[in-house]
Amino acid sequence: MTDAAPYVSRETYPQVAGAVALDLVNTVSWRLSPERRLEHVGGYADVVRWAEQVGLLDGVAAAELSRLAETDAAGAADEVRAVLDLREALYAAAYEGAPSDPVVREHAAAVATGRLERDDDRWNWAFPLDLAMPRRRIALAAVDLLLRDDLDRLGQCSDAECGWVFLDTSPRHNRRWCVASDCGNRNRVREHYARVRDAAAATSGASPVQ
Repeated sequence: MTDAAPYVSRETYPQVAGAVALDLVNTVSWRLSPERRLEHVGGYADVVRWAEQVGLLDGVAAAELSRLAETDAAGAADEVRAVLDLREALYAAAYEGAPSDPVVREHAAAVATGRLERDDDRWNWAFPLDLAMPRRRIALAAVDLLLRDDLDRLGQCSDAECGWVFLDTSPRHNRRWCVASDCGNRNRVREHYARVRDAAAATSGASPVQ
């Protein structure tokens, strides 16, 4: 895991990535800035809240896991660390070309623990209702992501410090920003003022300010 960043709680986690596993990667803000980086998963309650919001847990399971975490604080803390390690291993594999071995090991452990159950015409993975359930479901989502045939559409916000990631499903495959109204607007304003400044400098004969 990377060095700990300051923790800031979130009640609602963004879902802008187009894939659950990438939404987990985006539980860090300002990933590419050592000075500004913020961690949004600081405890097991954050893991449960995130997993419920993205659909990996239902309300019943979330409530039971919250109860289990209260009775086993050490085990819950271990699970938080394991989830963060898996998150960073996925980011490294998908965006930095690192080996996928840590993700594969988590996936193998999840498959060994779970079983397939049929629900009408669909088969779904079922896992024991224990503290590791969110991590097991994340591991399945992570490998599902890495096995996609359109990973050439993996993108990362063009903001120099943001670091949020996504699958580019735009019609022209030219998505630049995690959120157009946030990083997109801020950078467009910055680029506009840079052009105005450079044009003014060119008109006055001064060198543009770098």
